[in-house]
Amino acid sequence: MENPSILVKYSAPAREPHGERDYSRLTAVSQPALHCDRQDPQFLRGRCLPGCALALTLLAGTAHAACGSAIHPYVVQGPGEASPMEGETVTATGTVTAVTPDLRGFFIQGPTDGDPRTSEALFIFSPERAVEIGRQVAVTGEVKEFHGLTELTAVRRVTDCGPGEMPEPVLLGSPAEPLENMRVRIPESIIVDNYRLFDVGELVVADGTHEWTLEDASNERRLQEIPWGLPQDPTLVANGNRVGELTGVLTWRWNRWVILPDEPLTIEPADWTIQPPENSQLRLVSFNIENLFSGLHGDFSHSRGAGSAAEWARQRQKVASALQALDADLLLLQEMEHDQGSGSEVLAEMAALIASRGGRHYEAIAPSVRPGDDAITNAFLYDPERLQPEGELQRIESDPRPALIQAFTRLDSGATVEVINVHMKSRGHNCDHLCKAERAEEMELIMTWLGAQDEQPFRLLGGDFNTLTGESLWAPLVDAGWQRLDVEAPTYWFRGRAQQLDHIWLHSAPAGISGQVQPGHAEMPPLPYLHPLYDPQSPWGASDHNPVILHW
Repeated sequence: MENPSILVKYSAPAREPHGERDYSRLTAVSQPALHCDRQDPQFLRGRCLPGCALALTLLAGTAHAACGSAIHPYVVQGPGEASPMEGETVTATGTVTAVTPDLRGFFIQGPTDGDPRTSEALFIFSPERAVEIGRQVAVTGEVKEFHGLTELTAVRRVTDCGPGEMPEPVLLGSPAEPLENMRVRIPESIIVDNYRLFDVGELVVADGTHEWTLEDASNERRLQEIPWGLPQDPTLVANGNRVGELTGVLTWRWNRWVILPDEPLTIEPADWTIQPPENSQLRLVSFNIENLFSGLHGDFSHSRGAGSAAEWARQRQKVASALQALDADLLLLQEMEHDQGSGSEVLAEMAALIASRGGRHYEAIAPSVRPGDDAITNAFLYDPERLQPEGELQRIESDPRPALIQAFTRLDSGATVEVINVHMKSRGHNCDHLCKAERAEEMELIMTWLGAQDEQPFRLLGGDFNTLTGESLWAPLVDAGWQRLDVEAPTYWFRGRAQQLDHIWLHSAPAGISGQVQPGHAEMPPLPYLHPLYDPQSPWGASDHNPVILHW
């Protein structure tokens, strides 16, 4: 019998860079020797002389040697922020922990060196290489610091070294640099900022000491679905919801630390149900309903809210759902569209819609002459079976949105309240110190008007003041004997901070009055009106503000 030779088989991947071979794909099988040379078709089929077999066996051995002689990621990372090997070509090995096509690469992580200053992982910028999570690979490439991220680039070869050992996630803390590109975990956290979730796939969580940004590892814009294996329910990703233990790869993107979750998130939704006090007989609500623009006469060119008839149809249904759920006797509304003087067209449409849904039959009070020159104004909706308006609607010519004043008498008791509906200048306008001086001028006009009026048995000043609880704006009210309705709950979220911008102040208030804030609006991620997850029949997320409720 002839001496056996070696059948050397090369399994080419579906896509392989031209002129390159991954020699870990070579396999050797015993085969009877055949006498052939390189020009013989038998050679091209993989049947070789012992000498040829030896040469190819050595090539396979070279590939496996790359796995055994490669350095670990901690050598490349070093103990500082930048790699001590920047600019060098190295071969590093580790287990693939994440594959991110939109980031044009993948992450590898190796064993620890016991030095808390060094990371055990690298990002491999290699758009053309196909690797699998859980496989150990050896990567030859150039060490580079890409905007602060240590990575291998200009990759020459990726060798599959067989099954790898998936590293356990380590507890994420500060400083984060020694954990760059590694698997990390956060035991428990709270969602604090979802503003960019459906824009760029970001969600910010806080673990009690730090805030961390979760990303979906894609470059997709205008997300149509909630990522991370979650049910497609926007209330799950509301600010304030608790997130169970999460794991993922920590990396550096856009000058900040980002976690790419590698397991489905578990989220405990908050309970937004509130119970009114037992002695509540009348409910007054102040609510900024966020740019309610109907596109009067079909013109949406100047709308701050809905940009088309289709969007308006969905927005008005959701706002009607929210207002119906509040079940208020009196609504102080802000951010209604100015409709060129009629003052009630949008309101009348909303009132009719609420009634058609089985809600109260509201009547509207709005200026008959357009007050001010801003695109939005304030207005009232009241239940005529519970309240009777007294006198004419008045206004204080404060800029940019005049405050509106209307007195109401309770039909059950005959008690009267004079209500001042306010929407002060936004904190985001182009003026110094978040426009504090401009709001102080508005408050001065209100105090001057109040000082010129006859005393009333009960006055209420409510609305969106764009002012935090502890600011100096309130000093004139306090000095004049006004008291703020005691509610300690956020009405607005901004960049991860829960704030109270909406308030109700009382003067000569009767006993037994109490207050609440209805959550479920400001906490929700913003969604375009035509987004598939925007539910017009759900009351949640109708505005970027939460309403303040007074029980009387």
